[in-house]
Amino acid sequence: MKLKNFLISFIITIFICLGINGLAVNLEGFWLEQELAKRPELFRADLMDKIIQAEIEQLKAERELRERFKEIDINARAAISVKIDKNNNEIILFEKNSQEILPIASLTKLMTALVVFGLDETYNLFDLITITKQSVEQEGSSKYKDLKIGERLSVQNLLYIMLLESSNDAAFALTIPIGEDGFVELMNLYAKKIGLNNTFFINPTGLDPDDPKEPKNYSTARDLSRLAGYILRKYPRIFEFTNNQNRKIINEDGSIRHIILENTNELLAEIPEIIGGKTGWTPEAGGCLLIVLKDSDSSDYYINVILGSNDRFTEMLKIINLILK
Repeated sequence: MKLKNFLISFIITIFICLGINGLAVNLEGFWLEQELAKRPELFRADLMDKIIQAEIEQLKAERELRERFKEIDINARAAISVKIDKNNNEIILFEKNSQEILPIASLTKLMTALVVFGLDETYNLFDLITITKQSVEQEGSSKYKDLKIGERLSVQNLLYIMLLESSNDAAFALTIPIGEDGFVELMNLYAKKIGLNNTFFINPTGLDPDDPKEPKNYSTARDLSRLAGYILRKYPRIFEFTNNQNRKIINEDGSIRHIILENTNELLAEIPEIIGGKTGWTPEAGGCLLIVLKDSDSSDYYINVILGSNDRFTEMLKIINLILK
């Protein structure tokens, strides 16, 4: 009986202590709330300190990142590396002749894809386009299987062929629903809308004219970084297309037309942080390459552009290695 009374008393004591402690915590919280209500500057000051500290840390990280690029040796005619944070703020980490107007070869096809995605009332990914004679007469042949006059391929398949194989035939075929002239006009309208003040297009492929004196597609490394940033914000699906290492191309009857076994972007398989990109090359433009990276920890993006390079992949690796260091 004494033991029973003792246990009951012990348990009651525990509950009383817990209640007192809980009351104390509640009173402490109540007191803090009352103080903050009377003196909100305490809360604002603490919050401001945290914001300032976070900004200082960010500035330190950005300065350290820019410092890495001081000794980089890039032989390309032009290059740029731009960081974009979660608030879409841009910081240029490195640039070389970034405002120089240069031919851009098949980097053009990013704008071609943008027009297709932008005209969603005209282009449905599963609509079929009939390949014309003018389409297959574009210079440059497919590594896998050239387009044939009269065959019908979906907009989606033509996008894959254009962005993964860099097919000029597929790029031209995508203009068929509205005509090449109207399509190119839209490319230039989008360039103005985005603020690409040093960019101009004469075709959807990026091919240089036979006569070097004739107009050609041109842009700058800086403008192309802006184009990539716009795609990231508005039409990120375009970069999802470019990020496929291989792809089955399907005929309208459901059979396999051919399989793209290799993306023209040789770095895609090596660097998991790549979320998109495009290659380009012509004799006049030289090697061109645009690569977009995503930092999985901070959700920051890095847009990197190289124009007029004799070794575009090696030079791009120099930039990427400094970013991921």
